[in-house]
Amino acid sequence: MDSISGPLIPSKSLLSLDTRVSLKLSSTQSRPHTKIWPIGAPQTLGTDVVVNNPGLIKALCLDWDLATSEAFVAKIPRYGFKALSEENMSPPKNTWALEEGTSELVEQYLTTKPSADIRDKRYPIRYIASSAWHKVIGPEESVILVDYHTHAIFAVILRDFIEVPSVLSRFDKASAQHIAIGRNKGDPGHMAQYGYTAGARSAPNFAWARNLDKKYSHDFLASHNHEMMSAHTVVWNVATKKVPATIIAGFRAACADMPKGDWNTHGELKEARVSVDAFSGQHEISGLELGPPSGVCAGVYSRACHFEVAPADGPWVMSLTTNYDHLNLGGSFYSAKYGVMIKQATNTLIVHKATEWHGTTVHDVDWFDKSLVVQHRGFSLLVQNKLQSTWNKTRLARSGKNDVGGEVDSEVLSTKEQQLVVRVFNRNLFDLLLIMNLVGNCAEKVAS
Repeated sequence: MDSISGPLIPSKSLLSLDTRVSLKLSSTQSRPHTKIWPIGAPQTLGTDVVVNNPGLIKALCLDWDLATSEAFVAKIPRYGFKALSEENMSPPKNTWALEEGTSELVEQYLTTKPSADIRDKRYPIRYIASSAWHKVIGPEESVILVDYHTHAIFAVILRDFIEVPSVLSRFDKASAQHIAIGRNKGDPGHMAQYGYTAGARSAPNFAWARNLDKKYSHDFLASHNHEMMSAHTVVWNVATKKVPATIIAGFRAACADMPKGDWNTHGELKEARVSVDAFSGQHEISGLELGPPSGVCAGVYSRACHFEVAPADGPWVMSLTTNYDHLNLGGSFYSAKYGVMIKQATNTLIVHKATEWHGTTVHDVDWFDKSLVVQHRGFSLLVQNKLQSTWNKTRLARSGKNDVGGEVDSEVLSTKEQQLVVRVFNRNLFDLLLIMNLVGNCAEKVAS
């Protein structure tokens, strides 16, 4: 059984008119449509559900003890690489990487595609031969990559990460659905946030990502949010068994004092109850550890060589590829700092340091074809930069105090709240001017 609760919303460009009408009717609910995410999981998660099946828990490796986890990690091959200076990196920073043999159509697209932001600059393009990389990690290799001198880990690649195919299939459908309903960023492909964000730079606010392309029914959003967070949570709990402990400790430290991926309950939920498909039936697993607070879904997504600003304790990003059947070149993750390219494959977990130069090679497809269908998607777990400080301000704002016990700082208010404050201020100013005018008129009459 590979279906998920709630209608699957595919990309609108792939839908016929009849399908769109049918989809619109099927998603209509009695509750008003909204862009606001529900709080918590749906009350009813299904019928004939098996809870905490020991066989499923064992198949997902969730029953591993510390010794079993350490033994698993110890058997993963380790490769050491010397760090490159920024001047010697390949590709250089802020450069698109194309694998050797990629069609010229891709270069043409990158040099002519409309920009999502007029402030964005067009990046140069570099074709890179396989022999130019220090190492190409094959699609079946599980490895740990470390710095040659310090032996510090900079990436982990684990193949066949989710060992129950039907569980992975349900995660893939949740990821595809979120990509379809979430607003896109400007790079090739599609990326949509989920979980908690720090809000816009102009209006910081700790809140569940508000990036839906339109309004949906409350029931649909509750169902989809549960699907996405179930996938997020299971991947995190399996990772705590299979990923080196130092990385897991970094994630935990970075979000120790803020809500985790808790179904938008802002800290109320302390442990997770998830839904998965397995053994031809629906299952729930309860008592799981909540994962990191933030995530993104991506489909056929590429980005030029870059780095991210991230919390010092948790500079890591953990990404699961749920589907990759792209037979052409492209879509490979790379570490520019160490000159290593990692070939993609379905059911691959890649953990890397966001603070180091990295990127993804551009898919060798006809980007001008709007009906393009390429299966390459997945989702990532992370802790956004400034999320902790934004949470601190938001929490104090909701209590009516700031960090020094005074009035609430307006920068932690939502955009709508700020607009309301401006309207109230303008109205009060108008009233004050009106009163001053009346007083002035009265004064003139008395004087005369």
